[in-house]
Amino acid sequence: MRHQLLLLAIAVGVAVSAQTQSKQNPSGTPVRKSPLAEYAGTWTGSFDGKNWIAVKLALQGERLSGSIQHAHNLEFNDQGELKSVSDDQTTETVQDAQVNPDGLLLTTKDADTQETNRFTMKLTGESTAEIKMNAMKMPPGMPKIKPWKLTKATTSSPAAIQR
Repeated sequence: MRHQLLLLAIAVGVAVSAQTQSKQNPSGTPVRKSPLAEYAGTWTGSFDGKNWIAVKLALQGERLSGSIQHAHNLEFNDQGELKSVSDDQTTETVQDAQVNPDGLLLTTKDADTQETNRFTMKLTGESTAEIKMNAMKMPPGMPKIKPWKLTKATTSSPAAIQR
């Protein structure tokens, strides 16, 4: 009986030690996941069956870098929803990314015009999000623009590709 209790105590000790080690880096300090990590990846939005916006974010240390590529011209209906998007695209480089209570505030700069824009991206699920442009210039009397839906691109494992 003592032998079984000793083995049980050793098994519990090994399990606790393994759990503790998995939550720590080699130096023994706990691993802290960046709040920015959930946003990293490629996110796309489509309209009428074609992608019109792509948000590409990469976590580099404690910072997000990347770009937002979207249709140059957007038209909205009376409900603030997309009515049409142009085929020509513009690309803006992410200059800054900060998590706040509303989501992820992205500050971007257009390489051609040097214009700065701000977007707020909010996670709505594990692989879904919404994004809206902050302070978007709209004609008087136009309704508030609704956020655009994004889906995170999934990466396939090598085993899944070979099947």
